[in-house]
This record gives sequence, C-alpha cells and structure tokens, in this order.
Amino acid sequence: MMADQRFIDNGDGTVTDTLTNLMWMQEDSFLVLKKFVTYRHAVKFLEKLNGEAFAGHSDWRFPNKREAHSLFDATKSVRDKYDMDIHIDPVFSPGCGYDTWTSHTRGKSTAYSYSFNSGLGGHKEVDDTLNNSVRFVRGEFDNTRSKIGAVPQVRDKITQGGGWR
Repeated sequence: MMADQRFIDNGDGTVTDTLTNLMWMQEDSFLVLKKFVTYRHAVKFLEKLNGEAFAGHSDWRFPNKREAHSLFDATKSVRDKYDMDIHIDPVFSPGCGYDTWTSHTRGKSTAYSYSFNSGLGGHKEVDDTLNNSVRFVRGEFDNTRSKIGAVPQVRDKITQGGGWR
C-alpha cells in the first residue's frame, strides 16, 4: 500500500477508508439494483444485504451526514450514471448514483440525501425516487486522524421560501 493511499479495495465489493476506519460498499444501490430507490426501498435493501451477510458482514447501515461528507473530495472524481463527475475516490465503481440517502430523518416523511456532486445535501421526501441511491457503510467513524469538518449547513430544498415544513 502506498503511504498516501486512503481507500483500499478489499476485493469483495467493499472499500476500507484508512482515515476514518469505515468500510463502504464499493457499488451503491443504483449499480446493484439497476434503479433509483426511495428511502423506504433502501431500508428493505439494507435488511436484505444484512440478512445475506454481504461481504461476510451483517452490520451494514445508512451513513450519517458526516460519514457521507467524509467521502467527498473535490480533487477526485468518478463518472456517475449520467456520465457527470461526482467527487469521490476512483476506487468506487463508476456509473453509480450521485447521492446517498443518510440515516438522518425528520419524522416519517423526509430523509437527508447527500450529493457527491456538490458536497451539499437536503431533506427529500422518503418516497422520492428521483435520482436517489444509497451507499451503505459499516464500522465506527474514527476522527482522531482526520480533519473532516462538519457537513456544510444548507437549507433544505423543501423548506426554502417558507415551505410547508
């Protein structure tokens, strides 16, 4: 391993982040399922992966906002499903979705979606399928070696302009 190599391809469909000690799915739900998913469908997909012990593990989960943000790197890119740049390390498979659902929800109606294209995010309806995917993670975030700050504060797209939430 090169001294500056942060992400390690484990050869089993997973990637280990040596900076945060998190293990990520190398492919997101779009690549695995060949379609975008609602938050509710992502929950069912997670249950299926854990039931099958994907890559030998049954403790996969949604990333929180900060964990999703830890993958964002404006100096790196892969091409997403639309052949547009998203800013994650090329160790992750190209052709994926450009965002991920996170574990942050607001009641039963919205969940936070983080964009690897912009490095921002916002709450979306849990039944929204428009370009939504998820990249599951496992492990405990280790911040002792990283300088990863908080996820940038953004106003939710739903609530801009005095929306109904």
